[in-house]
Amino acid sequence: MSDMQWDRWARGSGIPFAVLLIVGFTLFGDGPKVDASGSEVAAFYSDNGGRVLTAEPIIAVGFLFLLWFAGAIANILRQSGQGRLAATVLSLAGAAVGVAYVVQAMSASLALNIADAGDDGVNQALNSLSWSIDALGAFLVGGFIGAATVGLTRAAIVPRWFMWIGVAAAVLVALRGTTWASDGFWSPSGGYLYVLLIAGLGWAVLTSVLLFRAMPRVERAPESASVRPA
Repeated sequence: MSDMQWDRWARGSGIPFAVLLIVGFTLFGDGPKVDASGSEVAAFYSDNGGRVLTAEPIIAVGFLFLLWFAGAIANILRQSGQGRLAATVLSLAGAAVGVAYVVQAMSASLALNIADAGDDGVNQALNSLSWSIDALGAFLVGGFIGAATVGLTRAAIVPRWFMWIGVAAAVLVALRGTTWASDGFWSPSGGYLYVLLIAGLGWAVLTSVLLFRAMPRVERAPESASVRPA
């Protein structure tokens, strides 16, 4: 596979990222809420441990595709003279994936043995901590979306209307970092989580499609006819 083909697939890697996260989160199921008691946390992970441990690698691979996607965006921005935004995009994406891996590792640990072996206080604390870290990580994801949107628009890689969609997605995602109600829609585990997923994954799919279509195609040069001396 040529370098150009690798670049083309890297630009489209936001799509498998979105697909794998949807599959992984669907398989994970509706986990314990941020205000769940320790016994409720233990019951969920005891009853659904196998499902959770199957979902976690799928989600982890999905985030690897996000890093590949972020690398493709950063490469485009560097080639377009947007070096500072390229570095910002790559740094924020790396930090966001790191935070996501910590959250997923905590869930996997609870499913593996902590929920069964730990007391109710430990289970409740780990569950609340994972939701809190996840909520704060939304600022990193929102920053990544915003920086990528501004850079791609300034470089004229995407249509001008993409700026409005990207900024809206960045704001909606970043607002997840303010969901600190103890329960209900505005809690870390509340309904606003679905707004985050729709805005973030929708942006990734749309950006992948636009970048994939914007990739220049190199046509094969016609072979020169051989000239025989008369």
